[in-house]
Parts: sequence; structure tokens; C-alpha cells
Amino acid sequence: IIVVIAAVQIVNAAKYTAVVNVVEGENVMGINPLADRLDFGDLSRNNGMTRYITLKSDGKASTFVVILKFGSISDLVKISKNNFTLAPGAEEKLAFEIQIPPSAQVKKYTGYIWVFRLPKIF
Repeated sequence: IIVVIAAVQIVNAAKYTAVVNVVEGENVMGINPLADRLDFGDLSRNNGMTRYITLKSDGKASTFVVILKFGSISDLVKISKNNFTLAPGAEEKLAFEIQIPPSAQVKKYTGYIWVFRLPKIF
């Protein structure tokens, strides 16, 4: 039963592709206008950017939100809020901030952000 519940939660999770292309230069910022993924565009070292996702609860029960990061980009992305309860009818705007350190390699960093919304039983 636990395996089935876990499989259902993985299938139902909101999955976002996350990508940033670290480039040479100073104060380089190329922004991707598409909102279907967490694409931070082209950024030079010592530069950063923030993308946002809004979660809405249209149901009648509270949900517990858990966010997981995977891939080479995961160490660079900071999430404004994780492991929290979303009340019925509530809305939460989450910020996904990336800061490129001076030691970052010039390359494309990719990964995934999975947002799980688990029914809060208690």
C-alpha cells in the first residue's frame, strides 16, 4: 500500500525543469520569457536571478507542501519556503533564487524541481 501511495504522489507532483547557463563576462543576464519551467537564462559569475511559482489551494483540506531539488543546479537554487502547510483557499508565492558563485564553471547547469502536495491528515 505504501508503494502505491508513493507512486501516486510521484506521478501527481508538479515537475519543473530547472536550467541556467553560466557564461563568461561580467553582469551578463539573458532572460528566458517562458514561464513553463524554471529557466534562469544566461548568467555570469557573481550574478543572480529569481523566478516565481504560485501555489493555490482550491480544495477543502489543508495540504503539506514538500519541494525536492535534483541535478547539478540543485546546489545553486535556494527556495524561499519549503515543508509548509497550505490552508484551504490559500495562495503562496514561492521564490526560486539562483546565485552564481565566482568559482562556478562556465557550463549549463540543469536539474528538476518537484513540488509535492500531500493531504494533511492531522
